Amino acid sequence: MTAFATATAAPPNFKTGLINKVFFIRWEQPPSPQDLFVVDKRFRESYEAYRQQLSVVVTTGAKARVPNGEQRKGLFTLLENNRKYICELHLLMEGNELQHNLQRIIASAQLIVTRIYDNNYARLHKKADDIAPFLTTRLKVDGNRIIHDARLLGLVA
Repeated sequence: MTAFATATAAPPNFKTGLINKVFFIRWEQPPSPQDLFVVDKRFRESYEAYRQQLSVVVTTGAKARVPNGEQRKGLFTLLENNRKYICELHLLMEGNELQHNLQRIIASAQLIVTRIYDNNYARLHKKADDIAPFLTTRLKVDGNRIIHDARLLGLVA
């Protein structure tokens, strides 16, 4: 009789993708410092591919825990360090429950306090489809197609 040992790896904490000058980051759970390092590296590689500012869509999955203070600081540092490479930022917080609505309110306040929020730069969204018109206007591409492709890749719901 032969015995097999199997190890199951934890699902990845995040997913990234680049679709037509739009860099997507999907967080399933708050990031570790290593996650932030990898995402930063992938973002810089994506920027280098086009050598022009990118639109960025950061998605928090509906089942993601709320990040603690250190994790929030890491996320804001990631955005601050790369701001010069970003032409617009879309924060998508998925979920329809009261908890998700409260998280969106808190995130909006944090964006204002940290001076990241600017109606021409950063926006907070409840649904991925709300982002499409902004991509169309900014990039002169079919924003609906980009969101559709991102949905197929599991980058947005």
